[in-house]
Amino acid sequence: MSKKLPIFFAFVILSGVLFAQSNQSILLMTGNVLEGNVTSQDTLYLYYDLVKKSGKTKAKKLDLERVFSINGPNGEEKVIYYMDTVVGNYFTIDEMRFYIQGEQDASKYYRANWTIAAGLPITAGLGFVLSGTVFSFAVPFVYLVSTGIPAYKINKNKISSSHLVTEPAYVLGYERTARNKRLFKSLFAGLVGTAIGFTLGQDIIK
Repeated sequence: MSKKLPIFFAFVILSGVLFAQSNQSILLMTGNVLEGNVTSQDTLYLYYDLVKKSGKTKAKKLDLERVFSINGPNGEEKVIYYMDTVVGNYFTIDEMRFYIQGEQDASKYYRANWTIAAGLPITAGLGFVLSGTVFSFAVPFVYLVSTGIPAYKINKNKISSSHLVTEPAYVLGYERTARNKRLFKSLFAGLVGTAIGFTLGQDIIK
């Protein structure tokens, strides 16, 4: 056996250990990024140590289907995602990159604050008027449905790059996150506004 082989294997093992100990980022399919040290993976899970602000680490695991890639401190990337229509992965790797970029941009730039500004007075008024009926409980859900009707317009000046709007996968990713943010704020405004209106209406009835 060549004397160089043991040296080679030692180098490979040492490199793996150093890579595992380096700070890494785990890019999820939702666009979120987790910071941690990946320790291993199998056919179902990715195992990693989550580094807390205190400096302590906590062993955790993720379903592999939730992970797009693992990124090392020096820019190295290991892509976990793969295209397979059988399991619902219809995008190619590049298309999924655009999709995730859309999710990240919507998370960063899309606000949907109008749903709160309009929702609080509208649902408060309806909650007040309908406070003596069972229909008041339907107000926040009717408002929730109505806010989902307007189209999701992408402002080219408020995304990471204006050319991305020509990528269908990017638009789908953006709309997914924008829809979730809009619906969450609409539900919040509807519940709070209706509760305020209902309470005021009950006080007057008394």
